[in-house]
Amino acid sequence: MKIAFLNLCHTEPTIVSRVASKLTAHSGFSMYVHVDAKSDIEPFEVALEDIQNVYFTNERVKLYWGGFNAVRATILLLRQALNSPTSYDYFIVLQNLDYPIRSNDYISNYFSERKGTEFIRACSIARTKDWHFARKYRIYNQRDDDFYTKKRSKQRMYLRYAHMLLKSYGTILNDGIVRENGEEFAIHYGAAQWAITRKLAEYIVDFFDSHPTYNKYMKHVQFPDEKYFHTIVHNSDFKYNCVKYNEPAKRWLQNWRNLHYFEYPREIKVFTEADFDKIMAEDVLFIRKVREGISNDLMNRIDSMIAS
Repeated sequence: MKIAFLNLCHTEPTIVSRVASKLTAHSGFSMYVHVDAKSDIEPFEVALEDIQNVYFTNERVKLYWGGFNAVRATILLLRQALNSPTSYDYFIVLQNLDYPIRSNDYISNYFSERKGTEFIRACSIARTKDWHFARKYRIYNQRDDDFYTKKRSKQRMYLRYAHMLLKSYGTILNDGIVRENGEEFAIHYGAAQWAITRKLAEYIVDFFDSHPTYNKYMKHVQFPDEKYFHTIVHNSDFKYNCVKYNEPAKRWLQNWRNLHYFEYPREIKVFTEADFDKIMAEDVLFIRKVREGISNDLMNRIDSMIAS
């Protein structure tokens, strides 16, 4: 089983290096890394330079929380991995502070036994009457700039929100259906970490290249990386290959976990050694998230168990 891990990174190169070293110890595994263009790439290059089968994207984009550039960065990773001389069977999205909790052989066998299955769950939120979901595409969003990364005066903040509200006059009646060239795509919502087959990866990259109207629409939904890929998949025949499909709408991302275990009460929890037993009891391959200096004992214990 040949697997390309696609890692979107912006911080903690030590953890990125640790994960890459673990995963690429398997002869069939490679890691492709996109480093946020706002971050210094040199610490990542130094941390990863001695690890085999690790590749940085040729192009980098600036990533902002909730912005469309997360989609662009994922496409860059998919495209580069697809163009590699290695014909990967699966492509798995990781996000910087994710950590594997199973051995490489376990991961390889897991996908071999489920070959052809797409791990990208989602629910339709089109034409919903639940404002929790409707606001995700009816309120105009624009986050691909540095406005939210710097301290702003209250006046500037109010002007920003006023601008978004004014722009929302053009989106407030959206029904959650993207229309292009006679096709209709009902918006679906799910977690940003997923795993897909080569055939679906090729389909998604081709879709990105051939659907400018869809891309423009998705630029201004809330958290595009939780909708862009899911909407493509679940409006295609690939949905029938998904681990689940046509699921009823449920709030909160925990309901749409694929191969990651994470907890998201108000913000994503950072796991510690105290969470070990709970984590290892889950039928997943990865956890999100860990931090250097907080999760070291947990990571060491996981590694020790995997090696035993």
